Amino acid sequence: MSTSSISLIPLGTVDFSSEVTAALRITDGALVVVDCIEGVCVQTETVLRQALGERIRPVLTVNKMDRCFLELQVDGEEAYQTFQRVIENANVIMATYEDPLLGDVQVYPEKGTVAFSAGLHGWAFTLTNFAKMYASKFGVDESKMMERLWGENYFDPATKKWTSKKHWFLLPASVVSFSSVMNPSSRLSTPA
Repeated sequence: MSTSSISLIPLGTVDFSSEVTAALRITDGALVVVDCIEGVCVQTETVLRQALGERIRPVLTVNKMDRCFLELQVDGEEAYQTFQRVIENANVIMATYEDPLLGDVQVYPEKGTVAFSAGLHGWAFTLTNFAKMYASKFGVDESKMMERLWGENYFDPATKKWTSKKHWFLLPASVVSFSSVMNPSSRLSTPA
């Protein structure tokens, strides 16, 4: 059995840029947590740039999903658009950084480099978690499921097929996944 150890180093406040840089120099990775409602702010941009400057590939966590659904009562499609916007804004910053040793430093939910969380409630997931669950439930390849769980992909329960055409009664697969986290009674059912 293999074990791993993770040491977390709080960066404190980004107002102390030298402390952030010093902390980044002794780490192997950076977990950048962004409030899904507030979005990417100036401090987030600073930390992303510092991490990339130290050749640390950041992983993004879109946090406070509970606030989005429970406090603000955002519907599934609006939540998806909000999360997508946060990810795009982070990627715009990261796209300005080029280092052949790091390769593409942008983050992609469908590649498992974005987590979604509710820190207050102590949970987080990536689309990989749902891809594994749905792949075994529906008997499909996990990598194929990952491709479908983000973006303009819709599952039509009437035809039991995936489509890229939005119909008024279909929700993106990612919205269904998010909804099942926030409301366990709304789980997908196995196709007949």
